[in-house]
Amino acid sequence: MSVKENKILNTAITRRDFLKFTGLGTVGAAAASWLLPGCQSKDIKIFETADGMIIHEAARCTGCLICESTCSVGNDGKASQITARIKVSQNLAYGPDGVRGDWVHGKGENGNFTMTADTCRQCEQPACALACPQGAIFQQEATGAREVDPEKCVGCGTCTRACPWGIPTLDPETNISTKCILCHGYTACVKDCPTGALSYVSWEDALKNYKKHFQV
Repeated sequence: MSVKENKILNTAITRRDFLKFTGLGTVGAAAASWLLPGCQSKDIKIFETADGMIIHEAARCTGCLICESTCSVGNDGKASQITARIKVSQNLAYGPDGVRGDWVHGKGENGNFTMTADTCRQCEQPACALACPQGAIFQQEATGAREVDPEKCVGCGTCTRACPWGIPTLDPETNISTKCILCHGYTACVKDCPTGALSYVSWEDALKNYKKHFQV
């Protein structure tokens, strides 16, 4: 996959937004370097491309939230919107992410009622993994998905703040971070979606779908 294509799939996050989400900035980075002179910068983690990713077709979505229930029950044994690895929202006003800028990308400044389901992009350079101070996020063998090691996770929440799409979530009961692991290839949310709004596709097909629907 080319650099340009990778940028397309990891859509619309500015450097300023990224630094805001990760809690870093010019001043913060400089201060950290001054306060911790003995520390060296972390090596950048570049993961192999995952087998695929889950994509959402808004035109087919009714907002029933079955995907969220299926996800949380399958992974955690309980129905919970909080810990669901897929995040469904409706663009009622200023887009599902508030006034941060989604209206620029066609979701409507005043809301167009489009259903949006955010899913893990399985990034090649995952911000969650880069930010984790424990090195708790690794690449699983089954699908190449980025997974949280519960034995290493200390529940600090750094990964939840680092992800531009807010996918990793701390389970309030276990204090362990959760994120999409593609169900080790089963993708329960895709199979249980009653309208076929979710698909598990290769990165190449995801790119074609993005170009088709967003005219990139």
